[in-house]
Amino acid sequence: MPFTIFQDNAMIKFLKITPFWLIVSFCIFATLVKAEQSQDFGDYTVHYIAVNSTFISPEIAERYGIVRSARNAFLNISVIKNSGAAVSAKITGMKANFLSQNSTINFIEINEGDAIYYIGQFEFSNAENLRFNIEVQPENNGPVYPLSWTSKLYIN
Repeated sequence: MPFTIFQDNAMIKFLKITPFWLIVSFCIFATLVKAEQSQDFGDYTVHYIAVNSTFISPEIAERYGIVRSARNAFLNISVIKNSGAAVSAKITGMKANFLSQNSTINFIEINEGDAIYYIGQFEFSNAENLRFNIEVQPENNGPVYPLSWTSKLYIN
């Protein structure tokens, strides 16, 4: 069985007591050290990542209603004002594979005091290149910013 960062008992204990946003931040760091995934839009910075759902513990998945499966993943998106404060936003979007098969991603807001982020779940096939086209409207008013990127996801 291949080693994953979540098999260690100490890591499992860490996941049980750590807020979800910190776990996702850890996943971002562990899997994407090579590139920060954020984009600036005027007074706002949007941080985003696609994460395989098996990277989080069953307890955290249950707490936030995330389906854990080798073929399920989720997007985590947060909007930070230049002042450093997290802000609410209207997030909508879709994913598409290279055969132009599109599907809508529905987002839920998770608000943990000073942290606000949006989770959108989706299914994928192994080694599938996906194109994400997301629209972000910070503070639910004003301009809508387009956010697009491609990620390749693998079944664990």
